[in-house]
Amino acid sequence: MENIITSILEIEQNAQTRLEEARQKKDMIIAEAEAEKERIISGKLKEAEEKIRKISLDEKNKTDEKLAEIERKKDGEIKRLDSIYEKHHTEWEDDIFNAVITMI
Repeated sequence: MENIITSILEIEQNAQTRLEEARQKKDMIIAEAEAEKERIISGKLKEAEEKIRKISLDEKNKTDEKLAEIERKKDGEIKRLDSIYEKHHTEWEDDIFNAVITMI
């Protein structure tokens, strides 16, 4: 009878040891999974930040190009208007002068 009790106690002790080892292994697997999750999240965040940086740089370059084109068009239009003014300002001044004189 004592052998049976001793065997039962040994089985119980072995079961407790195995259970504790299983709990430790479970905790280790969970910790490793958490660490892997954090590495993945960190990597994806870095990828997203790099993508945003590239898109932002591309958009800034496109905006700068459009702004330069607008400036070129503006400068061309100013030159065109200056040329018209130079050709006609005397005529316009005379027309305004004559219109004022006629009103008097």
